[in-house]
Amino acid sequence: MRTLDVERLAAGDYALIKPLLVALHLGEQVHYSDHPQLPREEIERHLAQVPSAFRGENVIYVVRDEVDQVVGFCWIVLYDPGTGLEGEVAELYVAEGHRGRGIGEMLVRQATRLFAERHVTLAYVWTRSDNQAAVKLYTAAGFEPNRQLVMIWYPIESSNHL
Repeated sequence: MRTLDVERLAAGDYALIKPLLVALHLGEQVHYSDHPQLPREEIERHLAQVPSAFRGENVIYVVRDEVDQVVGFCWIVLYDPGTGLEGEVAELYVAEGHRGRGIGEMLVRQATRLFAERHVTLAYVWTRSDNQAAVKLYTAAGFEPNRQLVMIWYPIESSNHL
């Protein structure tokens, strides 16, 4: 049996994680009733190219299974807003049949190692508070709940409120 290792995805190998990214988006959208629920085809179309929302230096780590299939990935974005290098775990996903094998822990550990190597001044990750597996994973890696109040603004669909 092959040992699971974390490797950095080569630039241009986005297609290797695209199926997992689609699965992540499909699975997560059901938790947000205030957002439109998109069909698989639309998500696949939206993710046909590398998402442009990840501005900065993109680093993607992957874990492959015994048959060399990518079964988990961690997408990290590094950027400097003018106050020092910051990092975000933008996406983390492990395929359903491969969960519980320590793959998520391996990927998050590699992310925090990168943050330390690059002298990141602040790193963060977004997750739902009811996603207990993710909260436990990130807490074990040293992430803490945010001490700031985060407020959001959504555009109102109708323009007649102006």
